[in-house]
Amino acid sequence: MGQCLNPSFEANDGCGSNMGEKPEWRWQLGLGLIFVLQSFIEWDAPVGPWQEESFSRGVIALIGLGFIYVAKYRWQFETTGVIPYLRLYHCEPEKIVAHASYEAILSLCFVFLLGYLANGEISIPAPAPLLILLYSSLMFLHAIYAWLVIFGPLNNDEEE
Repeated sequence: MGQCLNPSFEANDGCGSNMGEKPEWRWQLGLGLIFVLQSFIEWDAPVGPWQEESFSRGVIALIGLGFIYVAKYRWQFETTGVIPYLRLYHCEPEKIVAHASYEAILSLCFVFLLGYLANGEISIPAPAPLLILLYSSLMFLHAIYAWLVIFGPLNNDEEE
């Protein structure tokens, strides 16, 4: 599973630009984590035009998810861009589907854990599980897309 995290520049044309140096991703990860983690605590967030603090926390956390996504992309593929082309992965195509599925299932389990903890004595704000569920859903979509392209009807391998 860890091999899928290594970049491959063999077919990098049209997949972002690295210009010979690794793009910076640390500040985006730090800012994204701050924005997302603020949704896990209760604080007096600005009410905004919608007059709801939890919605404001959710919007701030969604912006944080965007920063985390860009940081993960830059770290994982060592190039700029936002579209995870399957040819950027440096592993067997079959492992791409498994890697994305494992990540989706793990994050879905985390959503269930947060739901279980929220029913107990721990107070978890409403946006937190929704954000993790959004991430899990996007990883499931990525796994489905990879399966369609590698094994399914979108596979364009010529059969002889």
